Amino acid sequence: MNAFLQLVAQDLLQKYGRDLNRLVVVFPNKRAELFMNEYLLDGESDMPIWAPRYTTINRLFRSFSPLSINDPIDTACRLYHRYVALTGDNISLDLFYGWAERLLADFDDVDKSMADASSLFQNLNDIKNLEGTDFLTEEQVEVLKTFFADFSLEQRSELREKFRRLWEILLPLYEGLNAELSAEGLAYEGALYRSVVEALKKGEVEPEEMTERYVFVGFNVLDKVERELFAWLKKKEKAVFYWDYDEFYAPTSGESHFEAGMFLKENLLRFGNELSGEHFDNLRHIECVEMVAASTEVVQAQSVGTWLSENLTADPKRTAVVLCNENILQPLLHALPDNVTEVNVTKGFPLSHTEAATLVERRFADFERRKHPLSIIEMLDDLIGLVNEQARLLSESEDFSEEGFEQVLQSEGCYLMSGLLNRLWSIAESGRLNLNTVVLRRVVRQIMRQTTIPFQGEPAVGLQVMGVLETRCLDFENIVMLSVNEGVLPQKNSDNSFIPYVLRRAFELTTPERRTAVYAYYFYRLIQRARKLRLLYNSSSEGMVQGEMSRFMTQLMVESKLPIRHLVLTTWQETKITNPRPVEKPPHLPDLLTSSSKHRRHPGIPYLSPSAVNTYLRCQLLFYYQYVAKFREPTPDKDDIQPNTLGTIFHNAAEQIYQDFLKEKEGWVEPGELALLSKDSERLQHYIRHAFLTAEVDYQILEANVVEMYLRSLLEHDRKLGTFRIVGTERSASMRLALPKSSAIDSVEIGGVIDRIDIVEHEAGKLLRIVDYKTGGKVESAKSIEEVFEIRGGKQKHYMLQTFIYSQMMTEAEGLPAHPLAPALFFVNHARQKDYSPYIEVAKQPILDFEHELPEFKEKLSALVAEIFDPSTDFTPIEDEPNVCKTCKYFSLCYQ
Repeated sequence: MNAFLQLVAQDLLQKYGRDLNRLVVVFPNKRAELFMNEYLLDGESDMPIWAPRYTTINRLFRSFSPLSINDPIDTACRLYHRYVALTGDNISLDLFYGWAERLLADFDDVDKSMADASSLFQNLNDIKNLEGTDFLTEEQVEVLKTFFADFSLEQRSELREKFRRLWEILLPLYEGLNAELSAEGLAYEGALYRSVVEALKKGEVEPEEMTERYVFVGFNVLDKVERELFAWLKKKEKAVFYWDYDEFYAPTSGESHFEAGMFLKENLLRFGNELSGEHFDNLRHIECVEMVAASTEVVQAQSVGTWLSENLTADPKRTAVVLCNENILQPLLHALPDNVTEVNVTKGFPLSHTEAATLVERRFADFERRKHPLSIIEMLDDLIGLVNEQARLLSESEDFSEEGFEQVLQSEGCYLMSGLLNRLWSIAESGRLNLNTVVLRRVVRQIMRQTTIPFQGEPAVGLQVMGVLETRCLDFENIVMLSVNEGVLPQKNSDNSFIPYVLRRAFELTTPERRTAVYAYYFYRLIQRARKLRLLYNSSSEGMVQGEMSRFMTQLMVESKLPIRHLVLTTWQETKITNPRPVEKPPHLPDLLTSSSKHRRHPGIPYLSPSAVNTYLRCQLLFYYQYVAKFREPTPDKDDIQPNTLGTIFHNAAEQIYQDFLKEKEGWVEPGELALLSKDSERLQHYIRHAFLTAEVDYQILEANVVEMYLRSLLEHDRKLGTFRIVGTERSASMRLALPKSSAIDSVEIGGVIDRIDIVEHEAGKLLRIVDYKTGGKVESAKSIEEVFEIRGGKQKHYMLQTFIYSQMMTEAEGLPAHPLAPALFFVNHARQKDYSPYIEVAKQPILDFEHELPEFKEKLSALVAEIFDPSTDFTPIEDEPNVCKTCKYFSLCYQ
């Protein structure tokens, strides 16, 4: 069976001969180019061929326009300044950046759909203007009237009012941004596309004379701007079209209920197809279809090795592994069998996981500790120099080799990071980016998260491993698809748009139904010429996966007459359970614990956090897995609020509240101000929304209400303190801890982040408090300092130990007021209890001056840390605490 691109190549050679240099072949993406060249050379003749020129739809539009696509970061900054100017809102750029991306996506959609922006972004106060809009369809007029009536002036709820204020600046935002960019010869993608179509209609653009034909290959759904361009070129007799489809989902005669063919039939009628219908009845000839249920994502990946051992084609590039969930790339690569010698992977490597990103994070931490802050230009100059120096050291090191994957990867990371920072420098130099250290750090983090290092290789060689989008135009003989689950393919609808659905539909913008139809086409087009097809799905519900096969698989089962086998993948369970065993400490343990934490002050010596010390007391094997072996936990779904994430959101919100007091009142806090704030739900929700964004978690109303309740408890408790002063919040701290002379090493660094430092009036006088927030757990006390270290396992005094460690750090810190130091644990879930006190009790007495406990605590902590590094002992498992083990994330490693 011939592949689609093979049919296109044969048809071009037949119609235009071997000199194709006057043709421009336009693909949806770049990946198809090399495959196309291979098919052009696949004939029997040895005669040379003048290859056509290849381009993508994006580059084609650019070739017709004098405008240039502006840097998206710069566009977001311009949008931010316009938003602030229009609203007077003092929102910071890092918080606005996500909004900017959504707004630009909406503006891009409006332009690519050639929608009338002034009618779409109709001012809600000018509903009467709809009466004279004869350029709108009757449906659009009715939808607008209904929509605007729902936001009438007589029914102003808080939510509606916020939406009104945002909606009514969208048109000036849109028009102002476009005017500003256009004046400088710039545009974002949608605006450039629209300007090309408008120029076509005015006769201001003509196709290149040297181009005989534009050959459009493998397109499906078309934006209106693309339809207009195609129609214009067709009218000029400059365009021919090659559409790929199958009679199964896009029959040329009769009606079809398949969403996959929704747009193809319209395109075939409007533009015609150079290939005859005889080539498009293939799907029903698939020889073997296997639908496989697997218990986990990893089990799916592991099963691919066995399948490839038996089903890898003689020409490996005719076999594809398609990842609907690209997060399982790593386990897949580990599962590839020996007969796979070459692999082409299309997924990139995250820039945020590189050494360059770590360097930048560390330097930002240095910036934040400076007494005299640097300007943004000074910071970016410093960062660029730092990254460039790291790149030089990498390339000049003796063991550097262009064949070494890790070395080249890190070198590319430096190159991309330097480019990113230089782009920010250019924007800052223009005056459009003027940020303090904290906000710049957050913006850089957001951009890094969206940046990947592309893997470069020979796409037309070896086993093809790719995502769904990369399969466009390509055909394979044997295909295995992973994670073909509902909610993954197609993705669950999360319509992140400021334009409501009813308006998107009325103005023919992109809707969830259209996106689903697009992915339906990708699925069916991919499989229609396969010989063997295996579709795997996760049958258990976890994270983003619903445990349900994709609707496309169900359609195949119900609608097709293909020979389908249903299989279940299970992991073989041993009946014998082995108990956990001690693990010998590696000889280079100090090197393994020399962390690159941003809280470091003493590089070159081992580093521990208070949490690491606590983990060792809870279970030494847990400490080994987490801090020595560095086994990573699976990343939870972004939509799921984890218990620790709820605590993080509370911490972030509390930090912002008291940071405002630090900035505006030098830390002084009056009870009356806290009383007013605790009753101001709108202000509290503002802090909470900011905290959700900082935690990179989607805002959820139920969790936000819980955090608001926590904040009220905090504020009401703090109000009872009278006037007090905040010294610091979320303060990075560390200390160098000397170990006994008999220890394997001389010293370690212990560091972390202290939630809050304040000065309060107490009946004993002024106290300097070290406060640690807790959103759950039980209040702890101890009979003695010794007991804090003696009790291990599930009953270990981890809250007390952590706060005491922070207190010891502060006794060695410089620049703090000379008041008695009092460690405090604020349990928000106990704060409303009568006579609740946050001060930690030892021997039934609150510690109001840690100086008395410091010598004993310091000695015990030093001995404990020395034990961790003692090479004569092993990391031993906890004993006789089944409840602790059952809830441990590494349970399966101990009890196999």
